[in-house]
Amino acid sequence: MYNQRFSVSNSRKFRIRHWLLLLFVIGAFLLTGRYLWREKRWRYIVIHHTASDAGNLEYYKRIHQTERGWPDIAYHFVINNGASGTVPGQIEVSDLWRNRSRGLSTKITYINYFGIAVVMVGNLERHKPSTLQYQALVQLLANLSNEFNIPVERMIGHRELQQTACPGKYLDLEQLRQDVAKKLSQ
Repeated sequence: MYNQRFSVSNSRKFRIRHWLLLLFVIGAFLLTGRYLWREKRWRYIVIHHTASDAGNLEYYKRIHQTERGWPDIAYHFVINNGASGTVPGQIEVSDLWRNRSRGLSTKITYINYFGIAVVMVGNLERHKPSTLQYQALVQLLANLSNEFNIPVERMIGHRELQQTACPGKYLDLEQLRQDVAKKLSQ
């Protein structure tokens, strides 16, 4: 009789310990899991151009909110061309990046969710980006590649995903990938 009570008591303690451990694991996951998921999820970098030579992050954010009804700008990073009071090659970071939210830069939900959207201010269908702007793009892509383990093969132009001219014929995507790979090997 005594042994039976003893084993029931141990069994109950055993179950309580397991439930407490399970609750601890669930709590730890809820506290850190969302953050870790956001940081580990990036698989692509999608490159765009604005198709306009004027503007900056605030300008395009306002357009996307008022004309398209989006909650924010479609891109995580904006690389300026020197127009609208900006410095050529200046990189502006959007709230989407600060919050690690998905972008709205393509019509492909999977890419929007797992892709980092980078836009260059300028119409790259009409002209090349400035040297400073291009160098800033290469450096940003190399930094993102290092930080999130994104290979250069997954740095893609918008036109490689959809029927569009974006990011423009004057942005040679193969050369860009080679330049980023070279930067990564230094």
